Amino acid sequence: MRVAEVMTRGIDPVAPTATVQEAATQMAEFDVGAVLVGDENGLVGVLTDRDVILRVVVEGRHPAEAIVQDVMSKALHTCRDDDALEAVVAEMREHQIRRMPVLDDSGKVVGIVTLSDLAKGITGPEQLQEAIRTISEPHRSREAPDKDDAYDAAASDPKREAKAADAAGKRG
Repeated sequence: MRVAEVMTRGIDPVAPTATVQEAATQMAEFDVGAVLVGDENGLVGVLTDRDVILRVVVEGRHPAEAIVQDVMSKALHTCRDDDALEAVVAEMREHQIRRMPVLDDSGKVVGIVTLSDLAKGITGPEQLQEAIRTISEPHRSREAPDKDDAYDAAASDPKREAKAADAAGKRG
């Protein structure tokens, strides 16, 4: 199965110079947890609801004043619409990403593939469960991400780290 068969189409990127409030409003309008960020030169990042929480709300910044390019995730992994779904799932697992922009042969954004899109394309409940589990593992269980990739509050707060370890022990 190919990415084009399951991806979400009709994605309009948010300008890097937009405010976080404008981007969050677009997320709410489309009931999504992320927006792609780009301009006429192409994609430059992705802004997720997690970015808004950790880099705006937690830091006490005002969403109407914070600029998207200052808080977005800059690490950008993309795929092509004709890529095999299995290859995209493997890359999403490797990089621990839940959403991946989809480009056509000319490099133009044509959509996005998300965990819910993958659910449409993965056959068998065991395969689906494994894919979602491995893609959704918390970053703290892997090597420390670059500062542009993610922020791990537990790693910077010993009390949160202890709670996270305790919770992981109860799940395991």
